[in-house]
Amino acid sequence: MSYTLSDLFIYPIKSIQGIPLATSQVELAGLYNDRRYMLVKPDGEFITGRTHPSLTLVSAKRIDEECWQLSHPNQPKTLTISPASFSPNHADVLIWDDYVNAQLAQKDANTWFSEVAGEPLKLVYFGETAERYTSRRPEVPVAFADGYPFLLTTEASLFELNRTCPKEIKMAQFRPNLVIKGNVPFEEDSWKRIRIGEVEFENVKPCVRCIFTTLDPNTAERIGKGEPLKTLGKFRLLEHQGVTFGINMIALNTGNIHVNDSVEVLEYKEPEVYSDRRKA
Repeated sequence: MSYTLSDLFIYPIKSIQGIPLATSQVELAGLYNDRRYMLVKPDGEFITGRTHPSLTLVSAKRIDEECWQLSHPNQPKTLTISPASFSPNHADVLIWDDYVNAQLAQKDANTWFSEVAGEPLKLVYFGETAERYTSRRPEVPVAFADGYPFLLTTEASLFELNRTCPKEIKMAQFRPNLVIKGNVPFEEDSWKRIRIGEVEFENVKPCVRCIFTTLDPNTAERIGKGEPLKTLGKFRLLEHQGVTFGINMIALNTGNIHVNDSVEVLEYKEPEVYSDRRKA
């Protein structure tokens, strides 16, 4: 069976819209420019689209390697951000259970995002001095992604979800970095190591999904009826963990990958066991 990388996405600021790429540099901490920025409350606690859905309507346009122009449908003006214009000051911010010494952005960025969210927020940057590591692979770095540097999903698995889901679910709701085509549904559960282009990736664990997936990526409104979590709960429920879709990955080396690169499965593993309680 032939597998191919069909889509490639980064999210420069945690929770904003994804940016499709034709090619990307893979670093151990994630795709280049992926989730290097994050929004925090005045006390330093991070926020996401889970509690602030309007953030998911922020779109980013690349101006150069490190400069982004941001827009939002409710904001009359765009915002340009770049680490070169940031404050030299740093502050400890909290993402899940990790404290990260992050660089503070310029004041106009804080004002712009506070207006988008309707409450005071600060934009912070994961600079060169910042450090954070994954839990199951404590030697592997990660920036402001939830837990692991890469999230992989497959077109076949989305098709299988939509086969019995009463609402049409879009891949964007799962916010992947890597999308694969050519496999059978949820075959990715059994992939231990794969190679895409120049880079080998390792499957660390299934990705447990949350309420974030219930947001319509085009409107930032809840889809309703608890989908896709309700349907996933009928056939993708791991006991004591939650419902899963996609797999969390780490990179075993650096390099470049491109859309349409072939995907080679280098090693398999015993997949997790799920009970399918959907009606035939």
